[in-house]
Amino acid sequence: MRLVTLLLMASLAAPLPAVAAPQANPTAPAQAAPGPAPEPAPIEEPYPQFGLRLAVGAPDGAVLSFVYSPLYWFLLDAGFAYTLAPGFVLGVEFRPIDFFISPIIRGEYGYYFAGNTADQIKKWVGLPEASWPLIGDASYNWFSGLVGIALGSRRGFTATLEGGIGYLSLNVKGGSTTSGNATITVEPYKVAAFTPVARLSVLYFF
Repeated sequence: MRLVTLLLMASLAAPLPAVAAPQANPTAPAQAAPGPAPEPAPIEEPYPQFGLRLAVGAPDGAVLSFVYSPLYWFLLDAGFAYTLAPGFVLGVEFRPIDFFISPIIRGEYGYYFAGNTADQIKKWVGLPEASWPLIGDASYNWFSGLVGIALGSRRGFTATLEGGIGYLSLNVKGGSTTSGNATITVEPYKVAAFTPVARLSVLYFF
């Protein structure tokens, strides 16, 4: 009985066998470490829609205009003009290529109010002063179509050179003068003709 007790105590005192840890399978594919997250694509800034333009030309004169461009290839402008009298110019413009160099197709309408235009015309054509009262104040308006080229950035400064043909109407008020015992009266009249047109301008978008 004492022998059985000793065997039982010896079996309880013996250490338990260690459980082997699971070994990695050498044939299993290694998992790659996660890389950095891809950067988001940069968001392109929209084209500016508003700008100011300074232009000189014939028959435009000097023009300071406000430009609105809802699309990069389509522009509308309206401006104050001055030559021999104040006036205004309205234009629509197409720029089909978004590049540093772009062709231009333009249509415009302009009007100059009556002023001292007639006085200058009398001097230019060499009319005798006795006939000057027969010619009153004059105004003129025109329609024109132009093609040209633009150089510069659609997001900043652009210089343009354009040329084409226009239809110009000179509207002259009549007048009257007395020669001896006779009074000569001239009714208002209009002179219209096709004429070449040209423009040089600088445009800034903001």
